[in-house]
Amino acid sequence: MEKVIFFSHDGLKIEAEIFGKSDHMIILVHGKAFDMQSWELLAKYLEEQGFSTMPFNFRGYGNSQSKDSKYEFDVLGAIDYALKDHKYVSVIGASMGGTATLRALEISKSSIDGLILLSPAGLPKSFSDLSGKAKKALVVFSKGDFVFDTANEISKSLPIETETLVFDGNLHAQNLFRNQDIAKELKNKIANFLRSIEGI
Repeated sequence: MEKVIFFSHDGLKIEAEIFGKSDHMIILVHGKAFDMQSWELLAKYLEEQGFSTMPFNFRGYGNSQSKDSKYEFDVLGAIDYALKDHKYVSVIGASMGGTATLRALEISKSSIDGLILLSPAGLPKSFSDLSGKAKKALVVFSKGDFVFDTANEISKSLPIETETLVFDGNLHAQNLFRNQDIAKELKNKIANFLRSIEGI
């Protein structure tokens, strides 16, 4: 694992970690109640599967600089950083991180390869602005999740080819990985989805 710093679109220093060395970088975007350490098990799993991953701390979290709550600018900075050295760039955003990812892609001049949203907590401002911003999307949530309606609307409204995976129970975002059975199925689904992106 390597510690790195990248700059948000409005110039803040954002701390990140990079696991693995491959031509497919997976950016891991945490939720409000989490930080980049919450991704460690998934980051290591994806490294074992042959991917590079980059969890980072949003502004105001950990050692990232603090300013306001324009988290989408941090996601844009992460995408720019990853695009410099990688053939493929995908993003996994959880809860608030899923919302920030959608809002970043709305205003991004670049597109990514794969988009995975775990329990996305908020809608984009305009679904139409997401057209062409990713090759394929996967939206994951649970039936009893408090963001069920929002996540369901996103999965049905994205102008991107989208797969949806719904689990029983009420686990939210990275907490989905706390259930051993769900974690095994979800990790396998994520790895296969990311591999499929490379073939598109």
